[in-house]
Amino acid sequence: MFNLTLPELQHRLLLLTYIYSYQSGTFTLSSGRSSNYYIDGKQVTMAPEGLYTTAQYILASLQQRRVHAEAIGGLTLGADPIAAAVAILSEIWSKDMKPAATSAPLVSFIVRKETKNHGTRSRIEGPFYHGMRAVIVDDVLTTGASVLNAASAVETAGGSVSAIHVLVDRMEGGREAIEKAGYSLNAAINRDSLERLQQEMEQRYPALTSSLQAEEVSWNKLPWDELQPDYPTLTAALAKLAKAVQADGESSLPDRFQLRQTAGRFFSAVKAAVYHPDGEAEALKQVKLLQNALAR
Repeated sequence: MFNLTLPELQHRLLLLTYIYSYQSGTFTLSSGRSSNYYIDGKQVTMAPEGLYTTAQYILASLQQRRVHAEAIGGLTLGADPIAAAVAILSEIWSKDMKPAATSAPLVSFIVRKETKNHGTRSRIEGPFYHGMRAVIVDDVLTTGASVLNAASAVETAGGSVSAIHVLVDRMEGGREAIEKAGYSLNAAINRDSLERLQQEMEQRYPALTSSLQAEEVSWNKLPWDELQPDYPTLTAALAKLAKAVQADGESSLPDRFQLRQTAGRFFSAVKAAVYHPDGEAEALKQVKLLQNALAR
């Protein structure tokens, strides 16, 4: 993963986000709206490979666009791991004499959702000072409210906003709101690119894709014959696990949320085999995690 170009980092983030964060179905968003898909960005930005790739992408992008800043952060919780990782990597790059995105390492900060009522009574936590230029980050962009909230807090504290970076743009008005407010937005991934991968999976394994994303998964009737010719070892491991899930459901009252989450992880293993650079080896790592989870 070292020395990847900016387009290569962007493509890696797209694949990781599709494998681990993208889910199709019926979901209620934090705004209260219903959606036929969900992106859990923290499945990427809180995993080692995903977070490292995200930090590399942001620093490389800032460098290419010649964005100057002293700080990076955003509204808690989505921004927290991203900002911390970028700050750490900017320090490493500067000490290794690698081309950094800024003239000095970036400090990270957290914007509280509300001003705390004790101590310094500040909305911004971390070594943020009046006059600092900041990059605002977040994992998923929908309406733009979270990043604009963070930008407002930075400016209220006497700072300025140099750029806004997000992992995924859901393409639901967020970009327009940010640009209307006078800021520049960089999104590593958008909804269209994720949906193209989803369509590829639906064409390649139509029955299995549909079955693992159903509201009620028929664990004893999953069409493993679609996957078996391409990935026999993975198929055997997943089929065995599916029998265990079925048996567990027959012996106890299953939790529908947990079953849906388990089905999503089965599908992530299939997607990893197809799209992760390590292919079936990465998929089998996910199977091992599932085995450990189901054994408890």
